[in-house]
Amino acid sequence: MYDRILIVDDHPDNLEILEDVLGDDYEISTAASGEEALELAETFRPALILLDIMMPGIDGYETCRRLRATPSLRHTKIMMISAKAMVTERLQGYEAGADDYMTKPFDLEELREKVQVYLRLRSLEELDALKSDVLSLLSHETATPLNGLLGPIQILRDDPEMELAERIQLLDLVYDSAMRLHMLYNKVCKLSAMRAGQWRFMKESVTLEEIIQAALSTVAPQANKHQIEVKCVDTAHCTVEVDTFRMQEAIVALLDNAIQVSPAAGCITVHTWQEANRIRISVHDQGPGIDPDYLPHIFEPFVNPDVGHHASGQGISLAMTHEILKAHNGNIEVDSAPETGTAFTLSLPCVSS
Repeated sequence: MYDRILIVDDHPDNLEILEDVLGDDYEISTAASGEEALELAETFRPALILLDIMMPGIDGYETCRRLRATPSLRHTKIMMISAKAMVTERLQGYEAGADDYMTKPFDLEELREKVQVYLRLRSLEELDALKSDVLSLLSHETATPLNGLLGPIQILRDDPEMELAERIQLLDLVYDSAMRLHMLYNKVCKLSAMRAGQWRFMKESVTLEEIIQAALSTVAPQANKHQIEVKCVDTAHCTVEVDTFRMQEAIVALLDNAIQVSPAAGCITVHTWQEANRIRISVHDQGPGIDPDYLPHIFEPFVNPDVGHHASGQGISLAMTHEILKAHNGNIEVDSAPETGTAFTLSLPCVSS
């Protein structure tokens, strides 16, 4: 999985040079203005941004300030590039939130080395933040299942003459709580490995129908239990190059989320279609919608304000889905409104029709 770099410059020649220098080692996207960079950065989620200062519209300084104010880009490194060499310009760049500053014309080998350094720093900072978040998560979310373990065990110890039926009932509670802890632990370990770039994705060519049908079969018992209809419409015939199990896991996470928020006897719609060389998969529920204040953080695993929903581990599942899509050169978007429910839409490269 390549690190992502966003190059922002209004001169096509400069974009071409930087793409040639970095394109073999990193996934590159380009923008010709600050406005375009701000829009693209939210979905592309680059690890590093190479940002020109002198551009039409908003300049690099203001673009940098706005990027720094975007929570989802808080770990993104920003390197400003300009023909200006004065100390005052450099200081202005640092004050705007830039991590470094390079003056044109620059040495291409030096640029490569700086890119590597800042990508390593970004990775380390993300891991440190993740460790802190994991500790916070475990201290908060293990309380309920631990109580579910300790309470019944204490009762069993205090009453050795308990009837068999009551004993079995308490042991079932112990088992359920232990499984919740086990699943939470596995999710946290998997997410940590993915974010550290240590997860190996085994990609193969597979039809989209196979993945979706397997995901639907996985969630069918849960949907039936809650009398929720899950229907698939207009399935596109397409082959994708993916880790089959992980991509199925991503779609299952979205379906699980939709089932949890759906009203009784509600309906969830899975819709797939092709746009040019991309395949898009939408999971649309009829739930109450997502708090607009939380929407920008939906794929961050440790910020879910709904404690009951978060305790199920769904915040981690959505973060894992985001990481899985990134590893497949894809992306995920969300659209939500109180009247219409929530739609998560995945986008993947399509290998062949």
